[in-house]
Amino acid sequence: MPRPATTEPVWWASSGAAGVFWGVVLGALSSASAEPWKACAFNDQVIGCRDVHHANGSLTIHWQDGLSMTYRLIEEGFPLSLLRDSLGGDWQRDVLVQGNAVFTHAINGNRIAVPLR
Repeated sequence: MPRPATTEPVWWASSGAAGVFWGVVLGALSSASAEPWKACAFNDQVIGCRDVHHANGSLTIHWQDGLSMTYRLIEEGFPLSLLRDSLGGDWQRDVLVQGNAVFTHAINGNRIAVPLR
């Protein structure tokens, strides 16, 4: 006979492979949040941010005010690349000589500046 559904916590999820998986995920999140805020800018207004670069060429920017946006690589290039944000907007990324990046929205002209450090 099957056991009745319960609202008790599932303790097995913290052991074995599942426990290792969640340990890696939580460790990655805590190490990302431990990074200091960079002095980024949105339309020349300075605001702290953290940028996370992903293996597929995409980028996520976490803003100090709690907002985040992921930018998916559409066209690779150097120093200019084309990215698309989570809302469908296209951004041109210009990597400057010192490693800083400037993102410019193709339609509305919004600019994001992300320093290398």
